[in-house]
Amino acid sequence: MDIPNRRSWLGLLFCLPTALLGANPGTPDSWIPARWPGGPLELYQRAKAKTPPADTAVRETIANWYDPATLHLLEGSPVNCLLLTWSAGADAELELRQQQLVKIYTTEAHQRGVAILGLVYPGADPSKFVAAAAAARLDGLALDGEFPVGFIEQVTRALASSNSHMVAIPIVTAAASVRTAEGPVPAVEGVSPSARNLSEMGIRGAPSSEPWIQSNVWLVRSFRLAPVWRPVWIGYQPDGGTAADYARSVADAAVAGGRWIVALDDGLRAKLSRQDSAAVATWHGIGACLKFAEDHAEWRSFVPFGNLGIVLDTAAKDPEMADEYLKLVARRQVPYRLIVRSELSAASLAGFRAVLATELAPLSEAERKVLKAFAENGGLVVAGPSWGDPPKNEPFVDIPVGKGRATVYKDPDPESVARDMRDLLSHKEAGFVAFNVPSVITYASSGGKRLLVQLLNYANSPSTAITIRVSGSFKTARLFTPGAVPLNLDMKAADGQIDVTIPKLSLWGGVLLE
Repeated sequence: MDIPNRRSWLGLLFCLPTALLGANPGTPDSWIPARWPGGPLELYQRAKAKTPPADTAVRETIANWYDPATLHLLEGSPVNCLLLTWSAGADAELELRQQQLVKIYTTEAHQRGVAILGLVYPGADPSKFVAAAAAARLDGLALDGEFPVGFIEQVTRALASSNSHMVAIPIVTAAASVRTAEGPVPAVEGVSPSARNLSEMGIRGAPSSEPWIQSNVWLVRSFRLAPVWRPVWIGYQPDGGTAADYARSVADAAVAGGRWIVALDDGLRAKLSRQDSAAVATWHGIGACLKFAEDHAEWRSFVPFGNLGIVLDTAAKDPEMADEYLKLVARRQVPYRLIVRSELSAASLAGFRAVLATELAPLSEAERKVLKAFAENGGLVVAGPSWGDPPKNEPFVDIPVGKGRATVYKDPDPESVARDMRDLLSHKEAGFVAFNVPSVITYASSGGKRLLVQLLNYANSPSTAITIRVSGSFKTARLFTPGAVPLNLDMKAADGQIDVTIPKLSLWGGVLLE
């Protein structure tokens, strides 16, 4: 590629003023990340993984992506942290050539206040790539892939020996492995957000069946184990490459306070290099959604709302099963808050109407005492057979306990329990319910006397005539959406609660009740 020409088209595309030279790249909690793979080592890695780009223009785009001119793409964008291909265990000459490119690019990025993380792939040698990263003044390393046991510890020791400020951020596949771990930012692989009809998945369903939604909202929520917000990064490449796919990916992580590691597909990057108008609009759309999230950063300080408490055992032997409950209860639109098992107490249950504790198997005597007292005071405990007296012929049985009850499952499974929770809790007991939302995931949170209900539409067509019913006393309801002025919504009393009507939701909206 002709580098002067590339500088020219990028300069024409983005003519906003450049950031101050030598700006501070900030701290991990302020980083808004994007995967930015490129250079000869990235092509080597793709060939090694047997996924080489077939298109010549795409190969050239990847090979030349670390021309500093591509940094102009960030002008006017909230993205301030790039993950650059750094080490993949290739031969020394290729790794050195790649790292020299990245070093020059990092210097230019730092002048714009952009943090740089080196992407490390399996096969890399910590004794080599850490020292080189320190010399290049990278801000950290992102470990992407399945590494041998002890690899992360090796990297940590090497970082300590390098006497640098760098951080290590492993992008893991199992959320439970980093949910309670100390570190700058937990990063976990997610799913590409979408809504699919059951028939498309080879599953037989009635015409009125709700679509199957793939979402990461529950995953981000699962890291909210304390009132204070902490950043969570969600990584994946979207299945599709449309502007709506990218915008939804940003929103899907941001709804519960996380950040998607922006990942542009190779075709989009190649089109950007050709000044393709649709590609430019898509990139600007990504930036607009990121900006909406940052403009409403205050929402992250709101605590999850829900009258259902789900007890989460962070040391569970089967963490995937525990995660299924969180995922499927969220998909059933039941608002909940998490209670860490080690913190289960009368105080931690205060304010709840129901507790889901099916994963506590077996129950300790102390846990049984706490849960029994909760039920005796009028609460609902949903438990497994370890509670005692499970049914023989029915899926579950209700057992009176003082002023409340225990719903005991014979053989609980996440899908059945999540479905049943919609009936076990009345609308008033739940505190919030949404109607006419087959392709929408909701997330409710509270900030003092304010209630925020965020809604994300996973379908490619707008959702209309949505109603949300909330408990509480509110005077106003406003809908915030990206790129639009706030909209005052109609409210009316309904059976001791308030109904709020949302005429239309294209993608992402936040209803703030005050």
